[in-house]
Amino acid sequence: MGVAFQLGHSDHKVVEDFLLRQPAGVSAITLHAKAARHQQAAAEAAIAVGVSVFYNPATERLAAPGYAMPEAPFYAHAPYDVDLLASDAAARARLIDLVIEGHPAFTTAITPPHFYVNSMRSANLNAALAADTRKSTDKPIQAVLVLDRRFGLKVAAELAAQYAQEGIRNLELRLSPFGGEDESIAKIKSGFTILDAFRAAGITTTLGWSGNIGQSAVALGHTDNYSVGVGLLEHVSHTAMISRQRLPPKLDENGKKKGGPQFEGVYLPGIAATVSRKVAETLLGHTDLRLRLSCRLDECRASIDGPTRASRRHYLHARAHEMDDLLKKPEPWRATTEEDRLGRALALRDLVNEKYRAGDSPALKTRTLRSILDLSGESTAAQTA
Repeated sequence: MGVAFQLGHSDHKVVEDFLLRQPAGVSAITLHAKAARHQQAAAEAAIAVGVSVFYNPATERLAAPGYAMPEAPFYAHAPYDVDLLASDAAARARLIDLVIEGHPAFTTAITPPHFYVNSMRSANLNAALAADTRKSTDKPIQAVLVLDRRFGLKVAAELAAQYAQEGIRNLELRLSPFGGEDESIAKIKSGFTILDAFRAAGITTTLGWSGNIGQSAVALGHTDNYSVGVGLLEHVSHTAMISRQRLPPKLDENGKKKGGPQFEGVYLPGIAATVSRKVAETLLGHTDLRLRLSCRLDECRASIDGPTRASRRHYLHARAHEMDDLLKKPEPWRATTEEDRLGRALALRDLVNEKYRAGDSPALKTRTLRSILDLSGESTAAQTA
């Protein structure tokens, strides 16, 4: 059990150094689809400390134009026609062979090709791809299911039984749209219900790209792990992602593709929030707040502004420490431990919004934290009734 980190293009060195310090609370790393060949050292560091190494083929993005990964052998046949794959066994077999070929040898499991699931046809296709991949390799399988949340709520038990019958025992579930800081009680509860269906079928789950909701799902016993990026990927919106990749690229005066703005997520443990560098610097610069917002772990001990000095290194050790602290507690106490963490964070967010918010900064959102706390309270009450 633990937190799984999905590496970005340039995260491999910081992740390698982090893992060589043998952190607790980490269950896996996932190599980036476009940069995996540069991430071998990070993978070797993970394996040395017993952390699983997965590969993200990102095939759900290859059903639409706009996502280029020419170094991957399976990219040559993109964009993929999901309806054709559903009806053509030979096309499925070719895709599976190419995805297996695309996995670096240093991964500890194979991730089957997968596509967005919002109908029974796409659900059946994904289950078939996972099952046929399992039959095509001697390595363990780590399936990925990118699932429309509303559809998934209707058919969760059926989907879980299908994966279990096909011999899939490990699965990362990315619900869409799901996560972030503005989720209702009903929406989070529906996500937990879907997770429960897969756990009831005997499948070890990871709630993918899920931030605070993911850690709370572990604490409340709905999932075994959760995943995030490194300062990124704390929520899922498949439709929005595909819409962005369809946009024509912006070109400079020489006709070359311009890079988009890069968001540097800075995690502030005191408010349990990943914010922009500008917001983090403003809050950490206030003497009333800095000690309550900052981090006292590892290299952050030496400076109040540790989270902004080395935001990625800080993000890794802060997230891992929170998960390790949770998992050290006996299972019946984990919900209370998480309630305490989020309760303190919510109170501090309310204080920041009331007294310390800069005039041009948006208020810190609190809806998700309030929803999780209400759900946790319901769970605790049910257990003690």
